[in-house]
Amino acid sequence: MKTIQYGIDKNTGLVWSRVGSTVAIPILDYEDMTSHNNFQTISYLEKFNIIDVCTELQFIKWTKKIDISMKNIHRHFWGFKPLRDYDN
Repeated sequence: MKTIQYGIDKNTGLVWSRVGSTVAIPILDYEDMTSHNNFQTISYLEKFNIIDVCTELQFIKWTKKIDISMKNIHRHFWGFKPLRDYDN
Protein backbone atom coordinates (compact mmCIF):
# COMPACT_ATOMS: atom_id res chain seq x y z
CA MET A 1 0.00 0.00 0.00
CA LYS A 2 1.32 3.43 -0.95
CA THR A 3 1.21 6.22 1.59
CA ILE A 4 1.77 9.90 1.10
CA GLN A 5 3.58 12.24 3.49
CA TYR A 6 3.35 16.03 3.39
CA GLY A 7 5.99 18.51 4.43
CA ILE A 8 6.40 22.25 4.56
CA ASP A 9 9.63 23.91 3.47
CA LYS A 10 10.57 26.10 6.45
CA ASN A 11 12.30 28.64 4.17
CA THR A 12 9.65 29.08 1.49
CA GLY A 13 6.39 27.75 2.93
CA LEU A 14 5.95 25.51 -0.12
CA VAL A 15 4.36 22.10 0.42
CA TRP A 16 6.31 18.98 -0.56
CA SER A 17 5.00 15.45 -0.66
CA ARG A 18 6.71 12.10 -0.50
CA VAL A 19 5.72 8.63 -1.66
CA GLY A 20 8.37 5.99 -1.03
CA SER A 21 11.77 7.23 -2.13
CA THR A 22 10.38 9.95 -4.41
CA VAL A 23 9.39 13.50 -3.48
CA ALA A 24 7.19 15.98 -5.33
CA ILE A 25 8.45 19.54 -5.13
CA PRO A 26 6.65 22.64 -6.41
CA ILE A 27 8.68 24.38 -9.08
CA LEU A 28 7.93 28.06 -9.62
CA ASP A 29 7.32 28.88 -13.27
CA TYR A 30 8.84 32.35 -13.58
CA GLU A 31 8.32 32.52 -17.35
CA ASP A 32 4.52 32.41 -16.94
CA MET A 33 4.51 35.14 -14.29
CA THR A 34 3.79 38.06 -16.55
CA SER A 35 1.87 41.32 -16.51
CA HIS A 36 -0.91 39.53 -18.46
CA ASN A 37 -1.82 37.57 -15.31
CA ASN A 38 -0.78 40.28 -12.79
CA PHE A 39 2.41 38.32 -12.03
CA GLN A 40 0.39 35.57 -10.38
CA THR A 41 2.56 32.89 -8.78
CA ILE A 42 2.40 29.77 -10.93
CA SER A 43 3.99 26.49 -10.00
CA TYR A 44 3.90 22.84 -11.00
CA LEU A 45 4.94 19.68 -9.21
CA GLU A 46 7.97 17.72 -10.30
CA LYS A 47 9.23 14.36 -9.04
CA PHE A 48 12.74 13.92 -7.64
CA ASN A 49 14.53 10.96 -6.14
CA ILE A 50 14.93 11.65 -2.44
CA ILE A 51 18.70 11.07 -2.72
CA ASP A 52 18.94 13.99 -5.18
CA VAL A 53 17.41 16.44 -2.68
CA CYS A 54 18.70 14.98 0.60
CA THR A 55 20.54 18.20 1.53
CA GLU A 56 17.23 20.11 1.40
CA LEU A 57 15.39 17.69 3.70
CA GLN A 58 16.75 19.45 6.79
CA PHE A 59 14.49 22.39 5.92
CA ILE A 60 11.31 20.28 5.60
CA LYS A 61 8.90 19.86 8.49
CA TRP A 62 6.90 16.69 7.83
CA THR A 63 3.34 17.12 9.08
CA LYS A 64 -0.27 16.10 8.58
CA LYS A 65 -1.44 19.68 9.18
CA ILE A 66 -1.77 20.73 5.54
CA ASP A 67 -4.82 22.40 4.00
CA ILE A 68 -7.04 19.79 2.34
CA SER A 69 -7.03 21.62 -1.01
CA MET A 70 -3.22 21.47 -1.07
CA LYS A 71 -3.31 17.81 -0.06
CA ASN A 72 -5.66 17.11 -2.97
CA ILE A 73 -3.31 18.80 -5.45
CA HIS A 74 -0.52 16.50 -4.32
CA ARG A 75 -2.83 13.47 -4.19
CA HIS A 76 -3.90 14.09 -7.79
CA PHE A 77 -0.26 14.39 -8.84
CA TRP A 78 0.55 11.00 -7.28
CA GLY A 79 -2.61 9.31 -8.59
CA PHE A 80 -4.41 9.10 -5.24
CA LYS A 81 -8.13 9.69 -4.83
CA PRO A 82 -9.00 13.16 -3.47
CA LEU A 83 -9.94 13.66 0.15
CA ARG A 84 -13.40 14.93 0.89
CA ASP A 85 -13.62 18.46 2.26
CA TYR A 86 -16.27 18.27 4.99
CA ASP A 87 -16.18 22.04 5.60
CA ASN A 88 -17.64 22.86 2.17
